[in-house]
Order: sequence, then C-alpha cells, then structure tokens
Amino acid sequence: MINGEDLVGRRLQKVTTSWHHYQETEPSLLHMWLHMDGLGPVRFHTPGDGLSLEIDQPHGPYDMDEYGHTTVEDDLPGFPMTRFIGQQILSVREIRYQDGNYDFAIGITAQFPGGTIRVLNLADEIVLAHDQHLGPVEVHLRIADA
Repeated sequence: MINGEDLVGRRLQKVTTSWHHYQETEPSLLHMWLHMDGLGPVRFHTPGDGLSLEIDQPHGPYDMDEYGHTTVEDDLPGFPMTRFIGQQILSVREIRYQDGNYDFAIGITAQFPGGTIRVLNLADEIVLAHDQHLGPVEVHLRIADA
C-alpha cells in the first residue's frame, strides 16, 4: 500500500480503468490505475469504507457468468482523470468523512496544474468529482489538515 503523498511530484502518464457491465445497466467503475512516472501503475480500489492505493498491474477483461463481465480501457476520452495526463501532481490532501462518532478517510483531493479532482469511495463506488456538489454526503466531507 502507498499513501497519497507518494503521488506528489510525479507525472501522470496514462489512466487505465476497469468497468463492470451487468445486463442493461450503465457500466460501473470497478478499478482505476494512474500510471505515474517513477512508480508505475497505482490502483485505486474501494475495500470497505476507505480508498486503497497500491502499486499493481491492471488486470485484463474477464467474464463473470450471470453477474456480467468487465472491460479494461486506457485513456478513455471524457473520463474525468484523463484530462490530467502529462501533468504533475502538485499536492494531495486526504478527505475524511465525519458524522458524530464516525471519522474515517474516504478519499483524496489531487491538485494538478490544470485543476483539482477528488477521488472518493462512496458506498463502495469510486467517485471522481471536479467541482460538482455530491449531494447530502457533502456536509460530512472534510479536507484533513496538512
């Protein structure tokens, strides 16, 4: 496992995504790999409540029988992270979910020269958000102190 600070100062070279396809529903993002210079592919995964980052090679597509199948894509046009390819990560801050006694890391905010993006685990789904409001959960999200 690595932490978000390990990404700072590194250039994003490529983005690989895997998608779960099930019947007639929209595909859902299963994993995302950011290929970083000097690190290789960093997999973003949602185990439980947090966001896990680890150096790991992308898997290939596979069939899940009656549960659908997965596809794997590189540098998808229109994917929120793709616009940052070729840019260096300037800073990474942890995002925490806080509500009463609950307080846990839920994602990161990554700042590039071309903008900022949040990568979050919301209900076991990877969610990427530029400037959009995420609804009721937004009041519980806090950027951790540097």
